[in-house]
Amino acid sequence: MSFAIDNEVKDRVRSAINIVDLMSTYMELRRQGRNFVAVCPFHDDRRPSLNVNPDRQSWKCWVCDIGGDVFSFVMKKEGVSFPEALRMLAERAGIQLDEPKNRAGKYSSDDKKGMFDAMKWAVGEFHQCLFTPEGSAAKSYLTERGISEESIRKFQLGFAPDSWSWLLDRAQRKAWKPDVIEAIGLAARGDRGSRYDRFRGRAIFPINDAQSRPIAVGGRVLPGASKDSAKYINCNETRLYQKSHQLYGLDHARDAISKTRQAVVMEGYTDVIMAVQHGIHNAVACCGTALGESHIKLLKRYCDSVVLLLDGDAAGQRRTSEILELFVSAQMDLRILTLPDDLDPCDYLLQNSGQKLQQQIDASVDALEHKLRQVCQGFDPLLDTHRANTALESILQTMSKVSHGSLLANEAMRLRQDQLIARLARQFGIEQSEIRLRMDSLRKQSADREQQRNEFRRTQAAQTGGDRNASDTSISENQPGFKHSSAPEIKLYKYAELTAMECELFEIMVTHPELAPVAIERFPVASLTSATAKGLFQMFLDLELEGHALDFESLMTAMEDPSLKSVLVSIEDHSARKSPLTTMTADERLHSLCDRLSVHDDKSQRRKQIQSLEKKQFDEATELSLLHDFVQQARVRHGLFPPQE
Repeated sequence: MSFAIDNEVKDRVRSAINIVDLMSTYMELRRQGRNFVAVCPFHDDRRPSLNVNPDRQSWKCWVCDIGGDVFSFVMKKEGVSFPEALRMLAERAGIQLDEPKNRAGKYSSDDKKGMFDAMKWAVGEFHQCLFTPEGSAAKSYLTERGISEESIRKFQLGFAPDSWSWLLDRAQRKAWKPDVIEAIGLAARGDRGSRYDRFRGRAIFPINDAQSRPIAVGGRVLPGASKDSAKYINCNETRLYQKSHQLYGLDHARDAISKTRQAVVMEGYTDVIMAVQHGIHNAVACCGTALGESHIKLLKRYCDSVVLLLDGDAAGQRRTSEILELFVSAQMDLRILTLPDDLDPCDYLLQNSGQKLQQQIDASVDALEHKLRQVCQGFDPLLDTHRANTALESILQTMSKVSHGSLLANEAMRLRQDQLIARLARQFGIEQSEIRLRMDSLRKQSADREQQRNEFRRTQAAQTGGDRNASDTSISENQPGFKHSSAPEIKLYKYAELTAMECELFEIMVTHPELAPVAIERFPVASLTSATAKGLFQMFLDLELEGHALDFESLMTAMEDPSLKSVLVSIEDHSARKSPLTTMTADERLHSLCDRLSVHDDKSQRRKQIQSLEKKQFDEATELSLLHDFVQQARVRHGLFPPQE
């Protein structure tokens, strides 16, 4: 196993963060003896189930059976990868990871941290302007739309005056270079190269990433503006902002989405704000683009189900079919809710209530059921065979996006498919076997096309030497302290997989690191049966070979897999509980364990040899030698030692 990030870098960040201080920013911690407890944010916790150990700098929820250190907590809570969690914690600790430092200094368009700071400053300027006489018209518009002052402050809504250089002039006075303002998408260039403010005379809607950092803004014209002006404009894409990877309001909604395991996806910024204002806290919206594959991957970090709340107009209905196939391919539950009277969610909430909208959300229909209703609308499938065949083919094309392997692995999905096939058979008057046959054919065609595409990509990569321009969304390869490594295979390690013998071994190794090298030397690796045990033992072995310490802190630092961290915390906790009850020293426990395994291995070896003798698999000389050894071993076990010569 090779570590993608040097342990020295990880240890420096981990040592700089106090887990109690970190977790107390997310939840209320209460001291209980030497430790702290809290209501777990990862399940519907009625009593404090999450335990925080400040001595070990670890946490554990026994109900969820998850735990780890500061890295795994941020990964779980924020839904990010290990490198992203490392970067976030490094920024919190004031540790600089981005190298080399730009020669132009802090306020450079090449300095990503400077770009974040500049965007945060700009959003603050827009927000303050809203509360000045200059922003009174925009504030009146937002109020007329039903947006409360609390929501205005919560979402940091603002106003950009109708001036070509209002923001650029203020930036210059604050030492922000025009290059930076342009780099974050708030300035643009004219035909002659002169810069001007991109947002003018518009209400401003800041767009945050999942960590609540402003990364872009959207702007809406005010009533009475020129008809030539676009109603909404967004920042162009920058190093901070890629619209296909962001969801508006996710930073406010992620806790509610994680708890309910469901996200409600709307179409506009005001829809989300109004939903939150009316008590629907799991609402998000796309940022000027259609819901796509990257959005679905982002949502899968937090939930299992999505309700797509569409405007009641025809355009909203057309988008359903485009999105449905993405969700089916991603094996994620999608439900569809269409609002009545061509209303958007904001207007619906102004006319009704949050409770009434929530009732409609709860009653939303499965997306495949929604599609079935759509394609069969306006005709009788049993009478109009041509339209019926077209409708059935459309539905089966969508259903075939789920592979055979996925159906075998997911019982709920398989049951859902069986129910829908039975429904299709009744509605279209066709045998279920015929429908399954056609769907299998479509599934095979889809798999063949995918295989052809993959072969084409491999051929292209071989001809061009691979894609050398792939964007790096994690920590820079040129950054000191980081090594090239291929992406590790994702496994899910579980403490429950460990046998009693494996638990005993790792409890000794974790709580008595001075004995870990002895265990590595003496313990027969073949005796490890579970993937979790093998993964943990491999971690010890890798650290030993690289000359690292084998104590609990070093192990937690080296591990990047959150499930393996959780196993390690469980082992340490069980060992601490068992320690006062044991009468043997750790050294005696280890030697006893190895001796028991040695005897077990000897017995296993004898059984194999006896089976081989019975099958006549040895020559005569080997058989006589083995029989002589068995006799001598039996005499010794019974205290009958051979006479001395």
